[in-house]
Amino acid sequence: MKRLDGIIPWNNYHLSYCGISDRGLIRKENEDDFLVMERHRLFCVADGMGGQVAGKLASQTTLEGVSRCMTYLTGSGDTTIPYGLSVDMLHKPRLACIVQFANYLVHQKADGSSMGSTLVAGHFTEDRLDYAHVGDSRLYLWRGGQLTQLTEDHSLVYELYRMGNISREEMQSHNLRNIITRAIGTHPQVEPGLGSIDVRPGDIFLFCSDGLTTMLDSDEIAAVLATGANLAALAQTLVAKANAAGGRDNITILLIAAQGMM
Repeated sequence: MKRLDGIIPWNNYHLSYCGISDRGLIRKENEDDFLVMERHRLFCVADGMGGQVAGKLASQTTLEGVSRCMTYLTGSGDTTIPYGLSVDMLHKPRLACIVQFANYLVHQKADGSSMGSTLVAGHFTEDRLDYAHVGDSRLYLWRGGQLTQLTEDHSLVYELYRMGNISREEMQSHNLRNIITRAIGTHPQVEPGLGSIDVRPGDIFLFCSDGLTTMLDSDEIAAVLATGANLAALAQTLVAKANAAGGRDNITILLIAAQGMM
């Protein structure tokens, strides 16, 4: 199990976070991973696919691409432009650029195989959270006792739900729920979903792989967050409940709480 905790000063807030990545009960390897770049207030979850070795390599390469591109774009490291980061990418919004560069790295490494990864990334800027996602890893907001899903899955079952062919409840158990329609690295280009939201004191953001959301529905996740426990306890409880429900996949969670300065 991988775990990371910390606190980051940000404007008139501090961002407390806890990340856990758990193998689950069935899989032999953990093909998920997460990244926290404290200096840049950047948080990411990636879920690799393509088999045990390829899936793990895909998620790690995705997050390597995120880290290298963010470091370059913010001028906080090597100023040599990373190979594969094109002028076209640089003209995109920051997170879109980062996603495209990560896609380039994974696509090059895949070399025609089916290796790929999901990605959900959030960047706390001057006054808001910008986010990007590809695939079915998700970002949720817990605010005022309500859980809101901020991202829309790039998956076949989500398309069926949007067209009214199945209900949200049927998405949980549909036999095609593992088919995603976009992934990092499977094609030369990828179009991420992008969004932005203002941040308020008391907000909790949940970044997660589908190993959580296929085991627990939104009401079950909300019930855990409603207990008001500290972030570490919340993250541990969510992982434990996903495993208790079957733990059929790797489970990765990043919880970030925006709190006023003490």
